[in-house]
Amino acid sequence: MSTGKTVSLVTAHVHKNIAKDVTAGIKDAGVLDFYMYAARSVVIDKKQGVWSMLPGRDLAEDPLETIFFLATHEAGPSLAHRIAELGHLYAPGRGSVLVEAVDLLEGHALCRENEVPGPYVPPPPGHLHTCTGICCIMQRGQGETVARIPLDTGTCVPAIHFGTGMGVRDKMGLLRITIPWEKEIVYTFTTLHEADNIMEMMIEAGRLERPGSGFIYTFPIEKGLVNIRVRRGQQQHAASIEQIVTTLDSIKGGTEWRRRRSLGSRRACREKQYIRNLVDMVLICDGGTGPDLMKAAMAAGAGGATISSVQYVRPADSPLGGIPPVRDACSMVVPESIAGAVYSALEAAGAFTDRCHGRVHVRKTYKAFTYIGG
Repeated sequence: MSTGKTVSLVTAHVHKNIAKDVTAGIKDAGVLDFYMYAARSVVIDKKQGVWSMLPGRDLAEDPLETIFFLATHEAGPSLAHRIAELGHLYAPGRGSVLVEAVDLLEGHALCRENEVPGPYVPPPPGHLHTCTGICCIMQRGQGETVARIPLDTGTCVPAIHFGTGMGVRDKMGLLRITIPWEKEIVYTFTTLHEADNIMEMMIEAGRLERPGSGFIYTFPIEKGLVNIRVRRGQQQHAASIEQIVTTLDSIKGGTEWRRRRSLGSRRACREKQYIRNLVDMVLICDGGTGPDLMKAAMAAGAGGATISSVQYVRPADSPLGGIPPVRDACSMVVPESIAGAVYSALEAAGAFTDRCHGRVHVRKTYKAFTYIGG
């Protein structure tokens, strides 16, 4: 397997009402092709009046558009800053934008990173911060049980979308009849020093130690601007707490000052068995070709996959116009030691031919957790 080259994966989770402004802006910046899919965010809806005396917290949903694309590594932070300005994301409550360093492997000749012309305007100091992503894959309808953790702790507004699972369900024997194909994928973003605690709390909330309950892993984010407006309600002061926190992040040049000791007290006493030395291999291919390609990957050792449908946006008058507008995004978290074998299996199955127009990028992970029998 070719080790490829390091590129930037830029991802924006923005409110549906501002997605059009963001996509128009990145086109003007020179991003020729990108992907979109529908998602949703959840926030705590603060109760008013007599309702505030009732127990529990109600969650409210907002429609999101998730936009992602590959660009040269040096262009990533500049493009993230441009998206933040286009969507006014520096004001909490409108969305998040993230930059990851990923390895782009050999693929179809048309499936490359965007060569965005310079000069690249770096984000102002203290505006984008290094952070950690947490991805949790659960049965459809169960996502909000773990999404409440980042909300209750004031960490971030999570992004949730749907997908289809392959592989793991088939290994559960008779138990598989209770496990649906449909999955909810919950993305959470947090500071480096709180990631382990937030992950452990999500594991407990989702009961991920049970067979078939789900899978969770953490991964590095090079630069990010995270939406921390976790509550919706009438503002009673000149500035919201989220605006104050964002301003302090800029002044102090990072999020280290936010460190909280109280989160550690909620960690479970029982030591968990985490899985390490994994990578997330993401294959993007023509719509409908993903399931067969994932079967080839699983025959080479991949334990399972999650497939989501995405919309491919590209100029109609360019060579990229030959790629269908509906694509499959297939995520496989596999041991790093077998990544080469999985890639070779995809290549042998025709993933990078004109039939599939496939490309693979690989993201590193810190650690993962799921039920392990035995």
